[in-house]
Amino acid sequence: MHLSDSVQEHLQHLACLHPLARVQFRLPDACDFYVYIAGTPDKFEVVSEFGQAEAPALILEMTNHTLRAILDGHLNARHAFLLGDVQYSGDRELAAALAGLFPAQSGGLLGQA
Repeated sequence: MHLSDSVQEHLQHLACLHPLARVQFRLPDACDFYVYIAGTPDKFEVVSEFGQAEAPALILEMTNHTLRAILDGHLNARHAFLLGDVQYSGDRELAAALAGLFPAQSGGLLGQA
């Protein structure tokens, strides 16, 4: 899965909090992918690959619709966690930091944390 420049910019902030992180995304259509973040805020690398990550720090499970709504800015990621639309296992601090990087663009109900 190709990550947009804005998503990669958001992930740059994670590099300082979590200098080495693997986040596994599990989707119901078997299009699982993972994101690997390594480095520092000045020099970091974000790799997105299809398949399974070895020893991920965080596993996120959601529908394709939920993932697209979060990445497109239509659904606040924290709200999605609270609604149960995103289940996770692993590093809770990383899950919270990642959710905080994806607020909804609208000021409606879904945009509230």
